Amino acid sequence: MKVRADQLPQQLQKSLAPIYIVSGDEVLLCQEAADSVRQAAHAAQIAERLRYVVDAQFDWQDIINENQSLSLFSDRRLFDIQIDKLAEKHTKALAQLGQSLGEDNIILLSLPKIDARTQKSKWFTQLESQGVFVQVWPIDANRLPNWVQQRAKSLQLSLSRDAASLICERGEGNLLALSQELEKLVLIHGPGANIEGAQVAESVADSSRYSIYDLSDRLLMGKTKEAMHCLNQLLAEGVEANIILWLFNREIQTLVSLLAAMQTTSLRQACQAQRIWDKRIPFYESAMSRHNPTTLPYIQNYLALMDQSIKGLEGPDNATGFRNLVMMFCGYKPVCTELDLAPHF
Repeated sequence: MKVRADQLPQQLQKSLAPIYIVSGDEVLLCQEAADSVRQAAHAAQIAERLRYVVDAQFDWQDIINENQSLSLFSDRRLFDIQIDKLAEKHTKALAQLGQSLGEDNIILLSLPKIDARTQKSKWFTQLESQGVFVQVWPIDANRLPNWVQQRAKSLQLSLSRDAASLICERGEGNLLALSQELEKLVLIHGPGANIEGAQVAESVADSSRYSIYDLSDRLLMGKTKEAMHCLNQLLAEGVEANIILWLFNREIQTLVSLLAAMQTTSLRQACQAQRIWDKRIPFYESAMSRHNPTTLPYIQNYLALMDQSIKGLEGPDNATGFRNLVMMFCGYKPVCTELDLAPHF
């Protein structure tokens, strides 16, 4: 049975399933979902908890043997299993584990975000059919202020819409940081306080945390201001220039391939041939509306220049070069760059 994270508490009030699968890449929401299962197990008088962090060298036989043996200390036990990276070794063991589920033990399985193909696999459907699958989705930007206001309400704070929006702006992409900022506001102003934007501005630090994939989304959609802010955060956090360059190269190569395929097919069909997920096709549709056979080769050449610079040869410094690339990706035609001053290009 599949449930949303906000439906989990209601399900736990009915009865405990033999297995709970929590999956997603939003750390705070996954952590809270797992905590809800742990609390429900404790309330059901399951006092013994066995904790396992599974890596590539992990011996699954330990879990399988424990699950099949009787505990000396309690009738029922909670097996709390965390897997940060799924591998074939793990899925085979989980399939074996799924054959011995029962009422004696409860299994809490924390997984990274899993795709639709994995959800259709035999081992996963076997586990899901016997328990509860909690699929944790990130909160999109449009819903984030409401989430912050609801979160504040649970902490006995009342946030104005402006205050919630400012907190979201300062901590975009980091729900854990947003939650911590709300807790800090409680300490500063006390429970029951009404918080306005000016009070938030005084107390909230800029804790935005981005991944290079957040930068990818903003580049493809042509969101110049957001992409530039994301780039600045990545540079400030010390993300290696080679990694950022890899992202730019990956997206430009994808756009070049799409442009070539569009000579004989539609953009959507070209995206599907490139195995781009349906929900990401609008990102590439947006990017292709700004680029053509002239702009894409120019960006490719500038990327080659950046590659030389990163390797210690002549070229723009990293920050300037990447900011130029952001502008190009977002559709701004460069008047003149280092590329135009280099005769060999």
